[in-house]
Amino acid sequence: MIMCPSCQHLEVEGTVFCGQCGTQLVGMDTLVTQTIHTDGMSGEAMKSAEKHHSVASQMSGWVTLQLLESGQFLPLAERNEFTLGRVSEGQPIMPDVDLTPYRAYECGVSRLHTVLKKIDDRIVIMDLGSSNGTFVNGNRLEPNKEYPLAHGNIISLGKLKIQVLLKNL
Repeated sequence: MIMCPSCQHLEVEGTVFCGQCGTQLVGMDTLVTQTIHTDGMSGEAMKSAEKHHSVASQMSGWVTLQLLESGQFLPLAERNEFTLGRVSEGQPIMPDVDLTPYRAYECGVSRLHTVLKKIDDRIVIMDLGSSNGTFVNGNRLEPNKEYPLAHGNIISLGKLKIQVLLKNL
């Protein structure tokens, strides 16, 4: 078992991020990448790989959110500000990014949880007074105060963990 240095939560050996607070448990220097050889790929497998590559190249927005539980990517573009939250029946105000399909309610995401903003050449995040808090790399944010974000940061909206992938501005 590995103990998280931030929250002391125990994780299984080999876990990369703490399931409780999102802190990175394994140093990036210990992770190893390998070359994938495509020589023996079938035509269908090659088409599938090319399709995924073209989808990734279309993520042209300034920020893409990767949901860590599912691995799904949510590219955001065209605007300089996005609210994140979940939809609730009868609620007149809706978030720009609806996280309802990603178990937002079960994870404790508020209806209007947080906001991401691009201000000149920097990106900031601000908790909107959410019930279960917003965390960046395991550190809880004070509500209604802007904090800088960097490429690769892990944000937690309640227990919903999202990695922030920023395009060079």
